Amino acid sequence: MPRWASVLPLCLVAAATIAGCGSPVDTSNLTQVQMSSSQALPPPYGSAQAVLTSATSLATFRKAMSSDGIGLSGTTTSSDGCAGGTEYTIVLVRSGGKGSTTLNAYDCGGQITGNMTGNVAGFLDYVSPLLVATPSG
Repeated sequence: MPRWASVLPLCLVAAATIAGCGSPVDTSNLTQVQMSSSQALPPPYGSAQAVLTSATSLATFRKAMSSDGIGLSGTTTSSDGCAGGTEYTIVLVRSGGKGSTTLNAYDCGGQITGNMTGNVAGFLDYVSPLLVATPSG
């Protein structure tokens, strides 16, 4: 068997993985980004929110998405029995009659699931400090 024949299956798997990385998220005509998180377990409990509307904050958001290669997965992955963690929801609102896009991620037990592709952990490191705690009750 030729040497290249043993490498071919690996190349096919790599190509399939790259093709399945998701589609880019349209950030054109972005007018608002609504972000929220909620954490049930472990303490601290609670939720947090932020809304980006200024040209500067939206430009920084676009740059973070681009640098972390954030895309929208064709399928949503789910956590297998993880209790606790933090759920993130990010809604991109556009002008010009374009629909909004909702991104979600669940960070639990060192695993991140949801409908985002790319460096999701790095992107959540950008998002987390922007969120402001909201009182419960």
